[in-house]
Amino acid sequence: MSAKRPIMLKQWIPSLLGAGAMLAGLIIMAGNETVMNGIQRTLALFSSGILNLFGQDTVVIGTTVQSSTFGITVVTACTGIFITGLFLIAVIAFPARWISKLIGVGIGIGGIFLVNIVRLVSLYFIGVHWPGFLDQAHQLIWQSLLIVIAVTLWLLWAGRWAYAHTTR
Repeated sequence: MSAKRPIMLKQWIPSLLGAGAMLAGLIIMAGNETVMNGIQRTLALFSSGILNLFGQDTVVIGTTVQSSTFGITVVTACTGIFITGLFLIAVIAFPARWISKLIGVGIGIGGIFLVNIVRLVSLYFIGVHWPGFLDQAHQLIWQSLLIVIAVTLWLLWAGRWAYAHTTR
């Protein structure tokens, strides 16, 4: 039986610096109106495209997905940027190879983006068909689900790709 080698502080320094840089980048990005408007509009365009596949006849005006019956506006809090940022910080701070971290970054950005599109499309349909349930679905159900899904994605990444025992 081999003894596990203790993790030295010098092994953590690059990960901690990377996590700090990721946090700084998130703060800068969230504060940049042009960047956030671009993200919001992209989400609105994807959501509208999917809704139109379902026959909803929506258009995007700025960051609002609008039809003749209902509309949703994608604001900064609806972009998933904060949960994505936390996911990325957790990946970068985790003691793993950098290639593994890049895989985690891809999983987090792609996975949370896709889930957020599903969220926006579902909230549109809820608003059209069950408007009295929209606030609960938006504030309680989907916010909780996004957190659970982000944690699940991180656990899947950490269990499958992180290889914490082979850091460097």
